[in-house]
Formats: sequence, C-alpha cells, structure tokens
Amino acid sequence: MKIVSIHNALASGKDLWLTVRSDSSVLRNNDDFYMPPFSQDMRCTVGYYLRVTRLVKCLNEKFASRCYDAVGVAVAFTAQDVVEQNCALGRPCDEAYCFDKSIALSPETISPDAVANGVLDIKVGNAVLNSDLSAVKLSLDKALAKASELLTLKTGDIVYLAATEPFAPHIGERVEVALNGTTLLDFEIK
Repeated sequence: MKIVSIHNALASGKDLWLTVRSDSSVLRNNDDFYMPPFSQDMRCTVGYYLRVTRLVKCLNEKFASRCYDAVGVAVAFTAQDVVEQNCALGRPCDEAYCFDKSIALSPETISPDAVANGVLDIKVGNAVLNSDLSAVKLSLDKALAKASELLTLKTGDIVYLAATEPFAPHIGERVEVALNGTTLLDFEIK
C-alpha cells in the first residue's frame, strides 16, 4: 500500500505536485502522534482521503468514481524546517513528508457523496478551525485521475488531498477532526 499526497489542491488546482508515502507512514486507530526528534518546526494539514478499489493507470476522470469506495479524513504532518533546509541545498524533501507515522487516517470512512459540500470542523488544543470542502479546487475524481497519470495505483492505495493551510501543532494538544458533525479523528500530540 502507498499513500499519494496531492499538494497545492487549495490554490488554483494547477501546478500540483505529489509525494508518495509508504504504509509505515500511517498512524492508525487514533494512536497518538509523537513529535520526531529531527524537526523543530512540525506543520500539519487536515484533509480527506479516498481508498482505491481497483488497479488504476492513466484513468479518465469520468470513470474515476468507479475506482474508489470510501472517503475518510486525515492529518498529514510535515517537517517544515527539513523542507526548507533540503530545498536550500537542492536535495529532495522526501524525509520531511515520508517519515514513520506521518499521516493519521481516520479508522471510519464515509460515503464519497458527503465530501462534495462537506465542512471539516477541526479542534486543535483550544483553537477551532472550520474548512469548507468546496474551497478545494480538485474533486475526488480529478485527484484520482491526476495521481494515476504518474503512478499505477493498486487496490488499497490511498490518495490524500489537503483541505486546510498548514498550521503548527504543539505537544500536549488534542486534535479532533469532524466531517459534517461526525468526529472521525481524535488523537493527542506527544
């Protein structure tokens, strides 16, 4: 299984770029997230993911809805200081995105129809954020088609789209993410 994260989906929906994470990157079952020792500037984005149900390569967008069955919410963590350091040196930034337990996936999934006009309610510590999913310029179908242009996707693979701008979590905070009023993720930062 791999997790394909599509970046820049909030902006114009153009100039998209992808990162690929391995299955060891998944933080499952609302387990706590432990800040890694190699970063002093951790950021996270909240978004949603789809689970691929069949082999997909160079998929036309109009057939994409046949190739996934469930949608969930996710929190993806990025070591921002590692990104900046590696970019300055002309190195790839994979280690900033793809470390172990770097993306929390909700154990429960919902119908793909709930995402189109859904609202994410995000509580991090005492702060409450809301994200209207209609602001994401890329639909689930377009996201799957875009990812399949570059990669062969297999059954069980995950495609993730960010729905918020990055923000900095802090040790001791609790992260709760609800979609349309239903809490799907709830874990602590340690």
